[in-house]
Amino acid sequence: MILLILIFFATVFYTLFDFFASKASNQLDPNFSAVLFNGIGALIPFVVYVFYKLSKGAQLITTTRAGVLNSILAGVSIALFSMLLIKVFEKGGLTYVVPLIYGGTIVLASLLGWLVSKEQITLLQGLGIVVIALGIGMVVVGKAQVI
Repeated sequence: MILLILIFFATVFYTLFDFFASKASNQLDPNFSAVLFNGIGALIPFVVYVFYKLSKGAQLITTTRAGVLNSILAGVSIALFSMLLIKVFEKGGLTYVVPLIYGGTIVLASLLGWLVSKEQITLLQGLGIVVIALGIGMVVVGKAQVI
């Protein structure tokens, strides 16, 4: 149950991120926008980390080289994503961009999890991923018909 609550709040905050990022497009340079929200996005967890480190006096989870490397690669990925996202929002609206990016993310992340991390995908999960891929296609075709 705790996991679902955390997922709910993560979804709400990610939705708010998309909403505000789309509102920022065409109002400032995409690179500067990425600096602002990535900077704030780095500052808040750092403050929380320092607070826990000082109050608990120990690391919550052991830090490994692989963990640091994967975090650096995730940071590079989110920085590039952030810059591209603002640019994409300049070209397409929230209702077009978000389903394509996040639907595509679900499909690609599921494939990576299955192929690289050897995670199991049940038949029902697989069908859900196919439905998402079909939904992406429908959004693209629907947009093409409007143009």
